[in-house]
Amino acid sequence: MTKSFDLSIYFVADPHVCAGRDIATIVMEAVKGGVSMVQYRNKSGTIAQINADAAMLAELLKPLNIPFLVNDYVDVAFAVGADGVHLGQGDASAEEARAKLGADAIVGQTAFTPEHMAAIDPVIVDYVGTGPFYETQTDKGKPVLGAEKFKEIIALSPVPVVGIGGITPENAYNVIDAGANGVAMMRAISEAGDPEAAARAFKGGALRSYG
Repeated sequence: MTKSFDLSIYFVADPHVCAGRDIATIVMEAVKGGVSMVQYRNKSGTIAQINADAAMLAELLKPLNIPFLVNDYVDVAFAVGADGVHLGQGDASAEEARAKLGADAIVGQTAFTPEHMAAIDPVIVDYVGTGPFYETQTDKGKPVLGAEKFKEIIALSPVPVVGIGGITPENAYNVIDAGANGVAMMRAISEAGDPEAAARAFKGGALRSYG
């Protein structure tokens, strides 16, 4: 890894699933609740909105020492001074991201098959997101891995793994128990009535296996 970071409670913030609330408010409440990393994800916004949101979140999170990543948009991550980028299988290549963002950036990659894991270069990629562990509204139609298949796939990873897909405070422990270094979530925090309390519940659920 090129930079120290904590995958344990990885919040993916999407302005379209904040129950009508401001994304900055949701993110700051999640941080108060204990999330360890924040990724900004926006698959349907204008580039102007994406730039504005990412710049705002980068500014808010930097003094708090919470790593901030941008999903997909390497140029946006570079422009706003984000700590890194997370790339899906159809996004820009990890090599391009590393070249653009530099050695100190965090570069994450989605990997959910043995073939994806085999293609991961640990010199370039710092962590992978693997799933869906459970059924999820975000990636409908993608085969659910479940605990056993998840274990098989992440055993092939040369880098730390964050579990993704349908993870809640109640089931997060199972993902850690299957070998993940952390859990990622979106709606379970962003659509919660109290995002701060939801993040705190994740911290209690996912991290209990460590203590």
